[in-house]
Amino acid sequence: MLEMNQDPLNPVINAVQGIYGRKDQAHDLEHALRVREWGKKIGIQESADLVIVELAAILHDIGRSGTLSRTHAESGSALAGGILQKCGYPENIIEAVKTAVLSHSREGYEPETLEAKILYDADKLDFVGPIGIARLFAWAGKEGKPFFGPDSCESFYRERISHYHKHLYTETARVLFEPLFLYSENFWSELEKMRLKKD
Repeated sequence: MLEMNQDPLNPVINAVQGIYGRKDQAHDLEHALRVREWGKKIGIQESADLVIVELAAILHDIGRSGTLSRTHAESGSALAGGILQKCGYPENIIEAVKTAVLSHSREGYEPETLEAKILYDADKLDFVGPIGIARLFAWAGKEGKPFFGPDSCESFYRERISHYHKHLYTETARVLFEPLFLYSENFWSELEKMRLKKD
């Protein structure tokens, strides 16, 4: 019997700690656990299978240091299958989680199941608002990108993140996204004003 407050997914979290320890701070275990929480919020409202959503969220970025011949989603999907097998999950859960992980970043794979769509949406929610801004700068620092100009934090935000709301799959995620997006928009607007300020 589980003790009070013991997380039933702890075996999976423990299995991926070492993998996430090698990732950049924008794609670490903390990110995966936040995506899990977003996924739960969306999944409850959308009547999804929360076990699949939560497992997929915990595992979704484990393939980021995979082979060059695969996308990180492809590598992650394969790794997720092995981890879940070792943790004793049934084949139907394993396949559903692998499917969600495979399509969470749209690197050639469109999310088709409800749980895959929720994982996609939950992942995007963690790239807006205060946490999203912190993640963007952490990632850009690792990649050596400047704040402004071509191939910068700002250009990545303007070209990618600011359009995420157009591609969200669930109504729940669209509602959750809006205030976080406004926060991000205000941040970039204020930062631009500060940048252009003259003495």
